[in-house]
Amino acid sequence: MFRLIVRWLVILPIILTTSLGKEVEASVNLPLHHWVYPAIERLNAMNIIDRAMIGAKPYSRKEAARYVARALHRIRTNQISPDGREAVAEPLLKRLMQELRPELIGLGAVSNHYGKMPSDIRYGLGFRQEVGGFFVDNDPVRFRENRGGEYYADGFQSQTSLRGWVEFGDILALTAQPKFYSDADSLGLENSNQVWMKELTAKLSAFNIALEVGRGSLWWGPGFHGALLLTDHAFPLDLIKLESDEPFRLPWVFRSWGEWKINSFLTRLERDRDFPRANVFGLRVSFLPTNWLELGFSRLTQYGGHGQTGNISFPKTIFEVYTKSLGPDDFQDVSLNTNDQSSLDLRIRLPRVPYLIPFPAGMQFYYEMGSEDAFPGSDTPAILVGLYIPQVSRNSSMDLRIEYADTDLTRRTGNSGRQRVWYGNGIYRTGLRFKGQPLGHHMGTDAIDLFIRSTRFLTKDIQLGANFNYQERDRGQPFKEKKRETAIDLNWWISNQLQLQVGYTYQRIKNPGQVTSINPFVETFAAGVTSKNHLLWGSLTVEF
Repeated sequence: MFRLIVRWLVILPIILTTSLGKEVEASVNLPLHHWVYPAIERLNAMNIIDRAMIGAKPYSRKEAARYVARALHRIRTNQISPDGREAVAEPLLKRLMQELRPELIGLGAVSNHYGKMPSDIRYGLGFRQEVGGFFVDNDPVRFRENRGGEYYADGFQSQTSLRGWVEFGDILALTAQPKFYSDADSLGLENSNQVWMKELTAKLSAFNIALEVGRGSLWWGPGFHGALLLTDHAFPLDLIKLESDEPFRLPWVFRSWGEWKINSFLTRLERDRDFPRANVFGLRVSFLPTNWLELGFSRLTQYGGHGQTGNISFPKTIFEVYTKSLGPDDFQDVSLNTNDQSSLDLRIRLPRVPYLIPFPAGMQFYYEMGSEDAFPGSDTPAILVGLYIPQVSRNSSMDLRIEYADTDLTRRTGNSGRQRVWYGNGIYRTGLRFKGQPLGHHMGTDAIDLFIRSTRFLTKDIQLGANFNYQERDRGQPFKEKKRETAIDLNWWISNQLQLQVGYTYQRIKNPGQVTSINPFVETFAAGVTSKNHLLWGSLTVEF
């Protein structure tokens, strides 16, 4: 690990040249799926927050506070007129101001009523208790989407997590989140541990450059229900991250081009695979040329591992892969024994247009186009497309999201009828998976996923949400899995520090699949079987 850190620092000057001049205090990351993320996305889609770069998650509490501060400034300077959007914006901004108050005070966006100077040591603590009654039909476990490698285990269970963080001055931020499971099967049938460290990171920040080492999860792309390259569906990874802490502008005449952000990481995968301890390098470049458009390019490169042949080292291999990838037909040099995925994505905010876009706050369109071992748009495509309406009608708090993802395009449209291309590879048979789960979209290979969600505030502190999900997995097989899922959830912010959540999900799954071997990777589908799963859960979160 130490040698990887030293080698990784060789590209520090590259990021330094683009980020120098913008000092950023060390700030811990918001955990994925924290309520702050959809709140900021919604305010951005409504043009209350006019500029936000949110395609790469997690981002820091300080970055989230800057977006909120921008919205507060626009409101105070009368740049936002009362037009019905305040029915959603006011309670969201009030809650964000409470959550991010220390950061907003540091930015000068809100007043410090106590008159105390900010301390050089800042800290926070969160406690979460979840209980569930899961009836998983026919199988003892069923994977739980975007939950860091967790499963629904049949029966009653509880999960307890404690997340603490501390920031030392302007340089160092530490985070730790141990978690206890009453049922060890929640982490897979072969697991026997009931306590493990879900997150443990140390983050150094200087001149808008963040070096982070530890265990965590990443989400790259505009998707809500999934993303093609990186999500937190699989177990958290042990990472070395080097990135720009916040968006920046290029110097000189290029300053007017817009804002940029660079994210990169290096990780080693598990031992139990075809090439034990294979490496994965990821790079994402985000670009915000104007307020209403965000663009992103992401790439993952898998290389090395015990037993792999050739002169493989970091950063030499990555440099050769990137410099030899000259076009759509030469994206991967097979002689380098690598496995690549790449994607291009965009997020567009569309204003209200009478008779065309009738929604009072307009809507947001997002799209991700990916490819395996080739440039996006080649003959190994996958797509994710979404439409988000942040306010369905005037003075209403209801929103609507429709999202569709497809990794089956290669099999359906390819001349050779290739199967199981996504997340698989001819060299790395275990593919871009970690402990059996894809690093990207939870539906996996040769699959389609349709997701619809709507939420509505019953009061300023109680939000009701409902989902519908239709999914087909491994469609090239004689017996493909078909899932129809409906869900309902209720979120109640009892106070600034206390949040209660309850939810119920019903799944009807035909030919349910189960990972039966990791090395080699095998997923078995129960032909002719129909599972009817009932999943009831509740959680209480306390933050200090």
